[in-house]
Amino acid sequence: MRIVSEKGYAKINLHLDVTGIMENGFHSVRTVMQTIDIYDEITLSEKEEGDKTISISCDREGVPSDEKNLTWRAARAYLDRIGTEMGIHIHIAKKIPMAAGMAGGSADAAATLRGINRLCDNALNVTELCAIGGSLGSDIPFCIVGGSVIAEGKGDIMLPFVGFPAGTLLVTACGGEGVSTPWAYKRLDEVYGFGRKSEYVPKDITCLKKALFSGDVMAAAENMYNIFESVVLPERETAAKIKRILEENGAIRAMMSGSGPSIFGIFDSLESAERAASAIKAMGIFAGVTVTR
Repeated sequence: MRIVSEKGYAKINLHLDVTGIMENGFHSVRTVMQTIDIYDEITLSEKEEGDKTISISCDREGVPSDEKNLTWRAARAYLDRIGTEMGIHIHIAKKIPMAAGMAGGSADAAATLRGINRLCDNALNVTELCAIGGSLGSDIPFCIVGGSVIAEGKGDIMLPFVGFPAGTLLVTACGGEGVSTPWAYKRLDEVYGFGRKSEYVPKDITCLKKALFSGDVMAAAENMYNIFESVVLPERETAAKIKRILEENGAIRAMMSGSGPSIFGIFDSLESAERAASAIKAMGIFAGVTVTR
């Protein structure tokens, strides 16, 4: 029985904005995504011959163990793509907060695709894996390749981008309030008029781009932006409080990732990062010090 393991890394958004509505009715976005050093570990085990089922286990309660799980759908889509039937057991060891805007589910699906490809003697190349991933979720292709990208459209049109220098200190925290992405987009529509005649002008990313390309962490942090903060934080008290605590404890800048409710802060010293994480943990809330990749 062959067994492989892959790490599915979380991401943060250094910039996230809505640029309009596409013909299919979906919101068009512009986002800068960066991989960080928090990951779930995905272990794939090939089942005995004759068992062609896909099964899932997880060390955290509440994770679906059937086709509702993106890892199941990723494995099924891969096997259909190469025309092979084999039984796979997927075990998920979770460290990425769930439903937090850090692409935990997408990271797990990406790791599943990389792992099952190894079990199948690398039958597909990265481009082909990304095509499968993109059919399942817009963040999955990014999670397959990692690093830093700027993405547009529904998030599936990606180009390489310079992110924060590897090893930039972060504190990530999530109070577990939960944010429905459809709800968050609906609130944006209500506030900014997307889908109607909207006067909203997307934020320019020139200053962020220049700062990142020059490696100026301070300037880059100051020029980060997430449109979802304007509608989510007023209605998610814990997330707003986490942001304040990060800023009060030395964060150069704190911001929400994705549609939330996770918050991350950029720090210039390990001492201040650990102090901020400790202050949040004292509230009984998940928080950890990590770095960019």
